[in-house]
Amino acid sequence: MSEQKLEIFNVLDYLNKGNSLEEVLNEGQFGTLPSAQDCVNYLVKEGYLKGDLGEIEAVSEESEELTAEEISKKYTVAELKDILRENGLKVSGKKQELIERVLPVMNGEAESKSTESLDNFNEPADLTLTDKAKEFLQENEWMDLYNFALVAFRFEDYETYVANSAAGTVETALKFCDEILSRAIMMPNHFLVFIDALSAKAHVYAYDGDYESFLNYDLQRYILGLNPISLDAQSYANYDVVNAANVTNIRNVVKNLKMGSLKKRFDKIWAKSHIHNTTVPKKTCYKILLKAIDGADIEELNFDVKEKYFNKKFGF
Repeated sequence: MSEQKLEIFNVLDYLNKGNSLEEVLNEGQFGTLPSAQDCVNYLVKEGYLKGDLGEIEAVSEESEELTAEEISKKYTVAELKDILRENGLKVSGKKQELIERVLPVMNGEAESKSTESLDNFNEPADLTLTDKAKEFLQENEWMDLYNFALVAFRFEDYETYVANSAAGTVETALKFCDEILSRAIMMPNHFLVFIDALSAKAHVYAYDGDYESFLNYDLQRYILGLNPISLDAQSYANYDVVNAANVTNIRNVVKNLKMGSLKKRFDKIWAKSHIHNTTVPKKTCYKILLKAIDGADIEELNFDVKEKYFNKKFGF
């Protein structure tokens, strides 16, 4: 149910931001619901969306495939012969034979009507958000922050955390990250969770418009990425020493915002990180960062750093 709640929020928020219903419907498969159209039907039924769906719903009912028994009850022999005649088919025989002959014709028409109903349903002007939907979005605005910064963690866990927090949206998210950081640093082989939480905390600050803190935590995530506290063989197998998304975040902030000396900030964050067991020396770490920011191939950087500093130290 929690996942469905998030899906409902995402669709309503998407529409509320001016996007079209057609774009939602084009998603096809949609989370816990069988399709995007099922999701929209659900939102209409539950009173989140309003609009004229009478014709579409009626067609949808007719679009279900008819059985031989249903046709037998619904049509007389004369009516069945008329349908067969209109479709250029043989009209002789007993009623059961006529039914067997008309069955694919009837269900073919139903399928055609179903397709037509989808075309009608794609009209974005048909549906608008109700007051209930707007209240739902307002009450659950924390989900927007979850989508932006915290998707690395289970939605159900964060939903429970929010329900038990009296703090504001951003403060709650920061506390959530801090608790994960505190637990992860104390547990063996939880280093990847630790750096995910650092990245999440950086994004919470970005969501709040605090790009100073965003850059600081992304730099710390970069530094610790090259100087991991611990790594087991399974984690190391798919471990990116230099994380492409992390570098992109740092590059975007450094190049688009006036943040002062990157070197001074780097030195400050290095000292704050309390690295007791260095894997990649500080100067080298900074040089690699500059190369990455300037557009060096991240895969090549990862390969070189692993070969020179990681493979021997971690014994892989």
